[in-house]
Amino acid sequence: MNTKVRVRVTPAARRERFEQRSESEFVAAVRERAERNAANTRVQALVAQHFNVPITSVRFLTGARGRSKLFEVVR
Repeated sequence: MNTKVRVRVTPAARRERFEQRSESEFVAAVRERAERNAANTRVQALVAQHFNVPITSVRFLTGARGRSKLFEVVR
């Protein structure tokens, strides 16, 4: 079963957080900067950790260059 997840990201934050706003919407703040895909990789890892799946089961659908991202979690 595939699940689509929307995440609003704040890169280069002082403290990391990952909060669920609704069933498929999350807010994330990561310490990594939005350079060389570091923040995207960290957000992808946080989504994988939340859904208890390997990071390879979480893939980008849209938003790799913006703050609002859409992921697909493959279970």
